[in-house]
Amino acid sequence: MSWIYQPHLFRSKSVATFVANQVRDDSILFGAPSCTVQVLRTRRGRFVVRYHFPH
Repeated sequence: MSWIYQPHLFRSKSVATFVANQVRDDSILFGAPSCTVQVLRTRRGRFVVRYHFPH
C-alpha cells in the first residue's frame, strides 16, 4: 500500500479537510475505486492530506 501525498501543507485543518473531501469526491466522479483519505498533522502544526487507492 503506497500513499500519495498532496504537495501542499495547510495551516488550518478545515482547509485540509476540504481538500481531502475534494479528492474523495473526484475519485467517485471519475469512477475510480473508493480511496482512503486522511488528514495528518505535522510536528510543526500544519496539516497534510494523503490518500491511496486499493488494488
